[in-house]
Amino acid sequence: MNKENNRHEIVKIAFILILGAIAPMLDTTMTNVAINTIMNDLNSSVDIVQWVTTGYILSLGITVLFTGWAADRFSGKNLYIAGIILFLIGSIFSGIASNIDILIIGRLIQGAGSGIVVSLLSTLIVRAAGGKNLGSLMAIVGLPAVL
Repeated sequence: MNKENNRHEIVKIAFILILGAIAPMLDTTMTNVAINTIMNDLNSSVDIVQWVTTGYILSLGITVLFTGWAADRFSGKNLYIAGIILFLIGSIFSGIASNIDILIIGRLIQGAGSGIVVSLLSTLIVRAAGGKNLGSLMAIVGLPAVL
């Protein structure tokens, strides 16, 4: 029975982590469909508006490089929460942006938060599971990607 309770706890942890990672996982390419609207609403050119997406992905990629080191050095839970908060701050900046510069800054902040959250997702689940039942856990992790 203890083994079954442990499995339920790990699945619960996985779903909580995934719930927090859905927005960062979906946000990577979300602005691609709104480039024309962003250009018109913020009076900007295509060259500058493309930095909304490019900056996000660049920030995400750079943050991923340091997240593994930070996860070993600091608490994975606290780092994950910091990533969610950073993503939220970037989302608020992006949401209230009245010009393209603020939107790009917001997206850079979002990308950094997303890099932390997305890269820690699998790491924290594998650590919680102790390396057991990884197939079913990775299927759960893949659910947001399917969405």
